[in-house]
Amino acid sequence: MARVRVRGIAATALTKLLMDKGHVIVQASRIIQERFGIQLNTAPADVTVKDGDQDELVVIGFPREALEVFNDIVSEIEYVFTWKPKLNLHSIVAARVKDVRDNTCILELPHGLYSELSNCSRREGDLIVVSIAKAPIKPWEKPRVTTSLRVIGEYVALIHGSTRLTISEHVRNQEKRKELLATATAAVLGKGYGVHLRSSSLYASPEDIVREINELEEKIKEIIEKARSLEEPSIVYEGEFIGIIGLTSTAKERLDEIRSSIVPTIKMHHSLKTYGGTLSDIVDYIEIGLAKGLDREKVFTALNEFIVSKLKSMPRVRIVHVKPDGRALELTPGKVEVVLEKENSFVLRIKRVFRSRGVLDGLGIEKQPGDYDEMIVDTSSWHTIHNYYRIDGTHLGTYVNINTPPEISTNTIKYHDLSIDVVKKPGEEPEIIDIEELEKYYQENIITEKLYRKALEEAEKIYNELKKR
Repeated sequence: MARVRVRGIAATALTKLLMDKGHVIVQASRIIQERFGIQLNTAPADVTVKDGDQDELVVIGFPREALEVFNDIVSEIEYVFTWKPKLNLHSIVAARVKDVRDNTCILELPHGLYSELSNCSRREGDLIVVSIAKAPIKPWEKPRVTTSLRVIGEYVALIHGSTRLTISEHVRNQEKRKELLATATAAVLGKGYGVHLRSSSLYASPEDIVREINELEEKIKEIIEKARSLEEPSIVYEGEFIGIIGLTSTAKERLDEIRSSIVPTIKMHHSLKTYGGTLSDIVDYIEIGLAKGLDREKVFTALNEFIVSKLKSMPRVRIVHVKPDGRALELTPGKVEVVLEKENSFVLRIKRVFRSRGVLDGLGIEKQPGDYDEMIVDTSSWHTIHNYYRIDGTHLGTYVNINTPPEISTNTIKYHDLSIDVVKKPGEEPEIIDIEELEKYYQENIITEKLYRKALEEAEKIYNELKKR
């Protein structure tokens, strides 16, 4: 059981999910208190769950509790990408100097990671105590280190190697801010420490702040002493776990289901709220109507028709392709030429005209200016079809991208790529490609088992369909 603070677009669904898992919700917003009929619990949070970048949840907190909360969310919504660091944020490690270049030390960290430390006067082979200032969460990210060592408490973080005093932006009461800063200043006066007052300090007494600063001072002394006695790169203090959950369209549907057990919720609630702006306002308006008796299915159908009509009127539609490594790529945009309505979904044909040379991914065929792609997007399907043509209409081949069911807004089509694909050149047998990449992401626990099994199943299905043609 953990004390969890929940913020962001999915707060209602996540509050329900985490309460059902036995966790305690603390520092809940007024709306959450009203929806769940709970009193405000001002206890400090062990874990915070909040919005990250678009389509992402961030889970951050004390390592054991935060990992438990992270896993509880993933186990419930299943169809997600997950990214966790090998070294936690603010963890303190003994690192070995592997090389020195222009006053910059190249450091070997635990778990085979490397980083750089500027203004470093150490020699090759030395062990140096550093802290992880930026945790490498996604596969392409690198750790950033600092010699300022931070130890985290419930209300404050004590920082060795700094004398700065800072306070969370979420402590907005000016009188409380003054009281907290004055208390922290007095507690570290002359000791050479910096202090960051965390958002939970809003609910702390001066005695709480002083007590915790004293406890953290003893802790940081023990950590530094232990670190200096080590002979190999090692983790001395775990810091804060920070993990990211990438929300696919299917995961958002599950969040919609959970939310609808608490308040009236339209289909695609979490998908549309992610886009913000007018669509977010429309969702709020519709859900007020649902609470007053509007027909859920009719309103949802009307909203979908509105979105598709806007898409069709756009001269160019954005196509966002989210990869398992966390990068969101934008494909060459296109024009929606045809829209077919199916039960609970739409099929769109989009023409994308290429203006530069290159190579058609997966097919290995030269791409020339004027070549085009007739892209078929089905909002209920686990794949997207690309039929490539020369400017004169000659068919170059078919590339079927295996991905989560696409999400649509008034100007954007977005999906999460599942790495594996199926290709077919004219007159040749189809081929499943990039299965090794899917396996890699599965082995690294970035793609969950549900997504992994679904991707394999979908690729096999498409392969068999293309083989019959």
